[in-house]
Amino acid sequence: MAKPQGTNIRRRTLLSAGLAAGTLVSTGFFHPATAAPATEVTPSGVGLNGFYEAGLPANRGKGGVWTEAPAGFAGVASHGRAGTTGGAGGRLVHAATPDQLRTYASSAEPLVVILHGELVFAQYEKLTVASNKSFLGAGSGAAVVNAGFKLVNVANVVFRNFTLRDSYIPGDFAGKRPDNDRDGIQMDTSTHVWVDHMHFTRLGDGLVDIRKDCDNVTLSWNVFSDHNKALGEGWTQNVVTRVTLHHNWIRNTHQRNASLDNTAASHVYNNYLEDISSYGMLGRNAALLLVEGNYFRNVRNPLHHQGPGGALAARDNVFDECTGNTGQERGASFEPTYPYDLTPTRAVPALVRAFGGPLGGTVPPLRNVLTVALDGTGDFASIRAAVGAIPPNNAGAVTVLVQPGVYHEPAVIWGDRRNVTLAGATGNAADVVLTNSEGVTLLVAADGTTLRDLTVTSDTPQPGHVLHVTGKGITRSNVTVLNGTFG
Repeated sequence: MAKPQGTNIRRRTLLSAGLAAGTLVSTGFFHPATAAPATEVTPSGVGLNGFYEAGLPANRGKGGVWTEAPAGFAGVASHGRAGTTGGAGGRLVHAATPDQLRTYASSAEPLVVILHGELVFAQYEKLTVASNKSFLGAGSGAAVVNAGFKLVNVANVVFRNFTLRDSYIPGDFAGKRPDNDRDGIQMDTSTHVWVDHMHFTRLGDGLVDIRKDCDNVTLSWNVFSDHNKALGEGWTQNVVTRVTLHHNWIRNTHQRNASLDNTAASHVYNNYLEDISSYGMLGRNAALLLVEGNYFRNVRNPLHHQGPGGALAARDNVFDECTGNTGQERGASFEPTYPYDLTPTRAVPALVRAFGGPLGGTVPPLRNVLTVALDGTGDFASIRAAVGAIPPNNAGAVTVLVQPGVYHEPAVIWGDRRNVTLAGATGNAADVVLTNSEGVTLLVAADGTTLRDLTVTSDTPQPGHVLHVTGKGITRSNVTVLNGTFG
């Protein structure tokens, strides 16, 4: 599509700037400053954006892995604002407890809030966020556990460099329980929000939900993992939302990667999606989508548009070992009027794996045994989460030991998780039941997988497979298959 007249669009590449993914990794591109201590208030921070005090890397060279301001729609002047600055210009404060974070989040004054360590909430809580706030993780290891953030009718909010994790309700993978609206970040009728270098994993409902006429949102360099519903936009008939998704890593998820409904403009570029079991990026109804330079690996239905109206422009995307819909173009989409750096698609996986998420990385170390239990006594409460904790192309054998219970989820042993044993803990197949509401309950794509002491079934009788095996050298012992077929 031709560029609109009168615009100045700058689409550079990271490689042309001399920042090839391998070079970034090998040169030790980042050496973050030491984070400030967890004192309550730092008067010297008044007027700053807090990036230095939080130990975030500086903007080093062209390419913008860690930038001072957002690319995309969060950086566009609109709604009376020049862009998204969060709490810059207000007090710089530090939160090391849930009480401190709760108080600062809802404060009426502009604040830069630096988070220290793991803030663990005893009961799930969705924190009310007021306008003009920055939430920055200090150095590596900052996390908010069993809580989320809610933005309603607010503007100018920044989230950077920490993990939101573990509000999952065991057994409710579908997120249908009335008490399971446990989003990581939920936005309603809010504008100018920048979510950058975050990790969202094992939450209750959506990892990030952009709802009800939000606008000027950018999600960049985040990791979304080990979950059912990753990213949803919509819940409105009004076509007003403009959102940019770039350089995000979405892995081991099921659906909404992202689901983009009735967006006035969705610019989705240079994201890496891998190991996705339902669908990848989906435009709905009147949504206008520009999807460029994304890398899809092992994704079912990676790109699609459905419903009346809307448009999809897709260019320079790579579909590696994918099945299903791969993005048939339709209608007239849009061209961004803001500058942005476009990475060559083949370089996206290495670049995003190296620099996506908060400092310290998000790929777990190899462990020989991982336990799954519905009562909170295991390492994880879902099989999907346990599989996500196995490093891709794991060098050694791993046993996922499942405690008694009924696990309602579509479970997958991905092709790059070889030599995994999935086993019931008691030796009695009837004690550990894997089930799902529709389709395949357990997909085994990895070579050398061992299944032992399990029952694989479905909530209602299925005409097709409930246990589907595509890997080689699969061993089964004391495995019962019900309400469908094995193949």
